[in-house]
Amino acid sequence: MSVYAFGPFVLDVHERRLTRDGRRLPLAGKALEILHLLVEAGGRLVERETFNTKLWPDVTVEERNLTVQISALRKVLAADGPPAEYIETVARAGYRMAVAVRIVPTPGEEAAPKDRPRPSEAEAVLLQARALLNQAERVPALRALGLFERVLALDPASAAAHAGLASTYLFLTSTTIRRPLPVDEAARLARESAQRALALDERRGEAHAVLGWLKMDEWEWRAAEAHLVQGVTLDPASVEAADAHGRFLSAVGRHAEAVETLMRARRLDPLRRQTLEHLGLACWMAGDPDRALAVLADASAVDPEARRPHFRRMVVLDQLGRSDEAMVERIAWLRLFGDAAFADRLAVLHRSADYRAAVVEWIAMLERLNQWFEIAIQWMALDDPAAALDALERAVAERSTGIAYMLQYPSFHAQRGGPRFERLVDELRLEGRGEPVTAHREDNIAILRPSRGARR
Repeated sequence: MSVYAFGPFVLDVHERRLTRDGRRLPLAGKALEILHLLVEAGGRLVERETFNTKLWPDVTVEERNLTVQISALRKVLAADGPPAEYIETVARAGYRMAVAVRIVPTPGEEAAPKDRPRPSEAEAVLLQARALLNQAERVPALRALGLFERVLALDPASAAAHAGLASTYLFLTSTTIRRPLPVDEAARLARESAQRALALDERRGEAHAVLGWLKMDEWEWRAAEAHLVQGVTLDPASVEAADAHGRFLSAVGRHAEAVETLMRARRLDPLRRQTLEHLGLACWMAGDPDRALAVLADASAVDPEARRPHFRRMVVLDQLGRSDEAMVERIAWLRLFGDAAFADRLAVLHRSADYRAAVVEWIAMLERLNQWFEIAIQWMALDDPAAALDALERAVAERSTGIAYMLQYPSFHAQRGGPRFERLVDELRLEGRGEPVTAHREDNIAILRPSRGARR
């Protein structure tokens, strides 16, 4: 069974939807998966180890992670209603539902063929796949790929699995994980999976988001926005669609809209680490670095094993000239990367007041990882714009992840107007040129135009 009711709530696992008295609630990600495990167990105890195994397979996490997720779930259940305890804590053991849970039969369920896989089997695998993909790392994403394929073997008509597969293939195009597949092949597979998802469910926001992002990677900005706007319009509860639309708005310089959209994505899933990271960067690009640093710290708190929030805090701190704090984040990244020896070496160099030497060695390591956009940012931190432009040209040529933000990153503001930088801007077809833009709408598609008086 995939629909459960308790108190005023109904959880539809297949649709990943929680409602209270018919009104949808903002619950997604790990908190939704926790609720699924709890209601599936009825009033039986779900041990902490079971949560850890199901939610973070093959990953060692701090005990606090589960506590944070349970706290977020309780807040959603407690909102807009009389005080009630729906989840009971069993000290040092785990959690269980504190109210009766009943199974709600779905239409046609009794008539399903006996040899048809139970929905819960495919759904359980789908949850595992999603949890792995949400880690946003190379090895978990490759494992997610296999699990999404397994879901489709169990249920070929699962639009959610096709959309998840599309997101996974899209993620595999990322230079941040060294592109496990050739970029053109991964992009083709992402597109095909998204199209299959939409053939099954034309309102699937995640699939529209994937198609939009693929258009961004081709610098087709109008087509990208058309898909992204369609995604958030048809599926307003999709955190993936809201997140992708927010990132697009940052890339084209519509910063207030970007922050607002990513805040909405955060409300849909308060503990989705990627959204917190993207919101942090959006705040930075919008001219609010303090808020950016705070949100990125929240991302680290949600997933203490994640490296990327430290990298992004380092970028912001470098741009602010807070090099000591930036080095702390750089060293934290390296330790999570598993290179404690290099982390110690950078710490020694930094203590000897040779910050430049430490960063140059760090850049050499990034070169081995082909992180050209990130390398350009680091050269700007060392006030070497020529070396930064060399790296940016390589990043554009290789379609590096993040290059779409080149015009908006404060790290590169000093490059604006220079002929080499402007040639790259033209290659990316960024019409707004980083100036304030207005959105002229034709057929619900935004066309970026410089504001009156903006430099052409």
